Amino acid sequence: MAYASGTDVASLCKNLVGSASSFDTSTSPNLTQVNLWLSSGCALINSVLGTRGYGAIPTTSAAYDFARDANALYAAWRAESSRINARVAPGERTRADKFKQDFNDALGELKAMDLSRLGVSVANSQVYAGGVSVADRDSVEADSDRVTSRFIRGMFRNKETIEPSGTDAGDPLAHED
Repeated sequence: MAYASGTDVASLCKNLVGSASSFDTSTSPNLTQVNLWLSSGCALINSVLGTRGYGAIPTTSAAYDFARDANALYAAWRAESSRINARVAPGERTRADKFKQDFNDALGELKAMDLSRLGVSVANSQVYAGGVSVADRDSVEADSDRVTSRFIRGMFRNKETIEPSGTDAGDPLAHED
């Protein structure tokens, strides 16, 4: 579900709705297109927040209104982009460019916020560092059907260097663990 509505977008794009108060079937773009852009913008906001470990912003959060504004900016950018805007000079900014920049700025601000203090749930994910336990390694090495590795630790070290321990890097016994 989108954070914003077609009315929120219409308040930013009065030039596209004319005398109507919101988008409908007679406007260009129409309400269906605006709702799709609102859904896409919401998905984009939620995916960015998800990469930071947060869930969707609930309506009770202090950050909800900000997310609604960001969502409306995204849909306004897409709505303005759907119309042909001629540029007079190179580097000239159109309304769509401005909405896009405002959306990106708002998204950056959302990424920088500590949303957990604003009532947004932190996704329940655990950090996995990987690795193999010593017992698993010992059981694999004890397996009689195991093919011995062709590589050993320190095999490609430069033999001309002195190790921090003061031993010669070429000494195979210096690297035994």
